[in-house]
Amino acid sequence: MITRRCEEYGAVHPELAALMELQAIDVKMDQCRAAISKIPASVEKEKRYLTGFESSVEELEVEVEAAGKKLREAEGEIQSFDQKLRDTRGKQTLVKTNEEYRALGAEIEGYQNRISALEDTVLEIMESMPGHEEKLAEARGELETARGKVQGEVKKYESRQADFERELSELLEKSKTLAGGVSGEWMERYRGLRKSRKGLAVCAVVNRTCQGCRMAETIKRFLEIRDSQDRIYTCSNCKRILYYQEGESVELSLPAVDPE
Repeated sequence: MITRRCEEYGAVHPELAALMELQAIDVKMDQCRAAISKIPASVEKEKRYLTGFESSVEELEVEVEAAGKKLREAEGEIQSFDQKLRDTRGKQTLVKTNEEYRALGAEIEGYQNRISALEDTVLEIMESMPGHEEKLAEARGELETARGKVQGEVKKYESRQADFERELSELLEKSKTLAGGVSGEWMERYRGLRKSRKGLAVCAVVNRTCQGCRMAETIKRFLEIRDSQDRIYTCSNCKRILYYQEGESVELSLPAVDPE
């Protein structure tokens, strides 16, 4: 933690200590915001996964409905032609010439052929229906399974987002409190450096070297930075705000340094 680091390396200018802790909090807030920003895409990905199952069910429902419609139409046509067949047979008893009788016979044969073809269609549809319905039932089962999985994942993402937002709110309050202990001049400089230096406004100087830009300070200035308790120093090259640190390890929770 930054507070322990300050204790470890002795007394630090109070505004510098606040800026060091403020940066650690700002980094955490950036991480929370980044995590929150990715959640909608993750939720959308889950929904797209579900869409594939929904499309399969819709396609099979269309097939089953089309087959049912075709079956009803064929059965209706059979009834219609059957009625025409009976009517035509009734007319045969009333005709007076062979020519009229043969004409009605041809008409009857046509109706019979049409009815036979329609009955074949009905049989074919009825034989195929169980297969369509079985596929539809299977697809619906897969959809329900997928829907349960997706709903579970979406709830996890929503829970994570709520956690990140809660943490972000808490960090924001801490940030405001810390900012209240820093002068307007240093806060303005800190915010500007955060924007221009990829989030790293405050960094260590180790063995005379700024850990932000890797440029070395003079021995005199390095000793001033190390021993000062009443002044804040900045890097002579990149202008980042500096704090002294022994040459053992550098704070890893800070943003990655840039070569400038």
